[in-house]
Amino acid sequence: MELATSGMIPKIDFFAENELNIPVTTLMGRSGEAVARAVRELCEASCRITVIAGAGNNGGDGYAAAFHLLPDYKVLIFDIFSRGQKSDAGEFWREKYLSAGGEIKKGLPTSEEIESSDCIVDAIFGTGFSGEIPCELSELARVINSQKSIKVVSVDVPLGVNADNGSTSSTVLNSDINVSLSYSKVGVHSYPAREHIAKIITDEIGISREAVREKFSFKNYLTDKPLAASLLPGRKENSSKGSFGKAMLLVGSEKYPGAAMLALEAALRGGAGYVNYVGKEFLCHRLQLRSPEALYTELDYTFDEERERFVSLSRRASAILVGAGSESTESLYLTVAELLGVEGAPVVLDADAINAIATFGTPNVITNAKRRVILTPHPLELSRLTGLSVDEIQANRYSVARDFAAKHNSILVLKGAATVTTDGEITYVNSSGSSALAKAGSGDVLAGLLTSLLAFSPDPLKTAALAVYIHGRAADTLAKELSRFGVTPSDLPRECARVIASLSE
Repeated sequence: MELATSGMIPKIDFFAENELNIPVTTLMGRSGEAVARAVRELCEASCRITVIAGAGNNGGDGYAAAFHLLPDYKVLIFDIFSRGQKSDAGEFWREKYLSAGGEIKKGLPTSEEIESSDCIVDAIFGTGFSGEIPCELSELARVINSQKSIKVVSVDVPLGVNADNGSTSSTVLNSDINVSLSYSKVGVHSYPAREHIAKIITDEIGISREAVREKFSFKNYLTDKPLAASLLPGRKENSSKGSFGKAMLLVGSEKYPGAAMLALEAALRGGAGYVNYVGKEFLCHRLQLRSPEALYTELDYTFDEERERFVSLSRRASAILVGAGSESTESLYLTVAELLGVEGAPVVLDADAINAIATFGTPNVITNAKRRVILTPHPLELSRLTGLSVDEIQANRYSVARDFAAKHNSILVLKGAATVTTDGEITYVNSSGSSALAKAGSGDVLAGLLTSLLAFSPDPLKTAALAVYIHGRAADTLAKELSRFGVTPSDLPRECARVIASLSE
């Protein structure tokens, strides 16, 4: 699903009015109907609905919603800035609401007026907010948030949320339903904002998706099931193992043999024609007993000549994974540096490969790579690489990921809730996954799956977004049976295969 930025919405509205012949008043009326439907989902007729309206189009949507709710509910609007409506469309719906017998109060509602409400409609800023909300609105949000029995419907974007990147004010108005109008916004699907929203509803308000796609270029997407299905590579019946590439894995160590097992099994389930495990003798023998389908190459990259051999072997691969459970050593860094210094297949750098660069090198080895590089860090690993604190990264996940990928000419998969996958130009925000994945080893499965898919897929960015979705969806499905507590990384590879089957239907 396409995600819009705040700057795109006025252009889409202008296009809808001037080329699709849909008046702004009509769009605002449909927006009001969508918000009213969300209120009806939460509250029975005759409940008290308080609409808190700003002066912009978001406030106009609030007036339109109030008009549609007025016949069945006790509705009261607060014109909190005492400015009425700036737009003609907003003024149109304000007058319709008043003509139907609606009541408007100027200024902020009191605590008593909030507490007497059954539902609050947040129509204050919408996509027009960034930074910190004013103190009086921060206090208002705190009062509303403290009333657990009060339902909240936010129009487009909750108070305190940046629509473009998901960063938040120090206070955010929690939302039971966020109604995204026309297009859902990047910020409401991104963390930290997403934790303040229980449910997101997107309403197209009658604007043709096909017409908008012909006119506008989107650079942000929510990876949901329909999009993931469209990204899945085809598999012709008249094909052979040579049709689906060779994935090469340099992962695991004496300390972390489990990482190698998990990554290898995931790679075998991901569809590559060949999966070649490269590692020390004891690991090769141990893994071969468990996974006889793979190819095995005994190699110890701590020796210079063996590193050269690995780089030479890599020329036969169509996708390479390095670093999952490998231990962060200078030898690993030198291996990565040599690999990135020659042309060849895309390389996935996970875990200790990233840590080794942070410890023994600089991100320039990524920037100057002669092949496509995909990094799959969790926030702490990215912190080591960038020097940013984990808190800084988590507060600005979308922006940090895009900036890093653009600066270092790479694809970054910033793992965590609503994983961000980006090349600095196009960004995918993931819709699947949960705390079921918050366990050591989950990332090894993702890395193996991604490398396998990458072995026979033409687009590394889309493939990374697809792998993230499949991985998260597998955890979601397993959690229904085993709970988020009970899912283990070992459960994931087989379930990933089942998710791929469901996407193929």
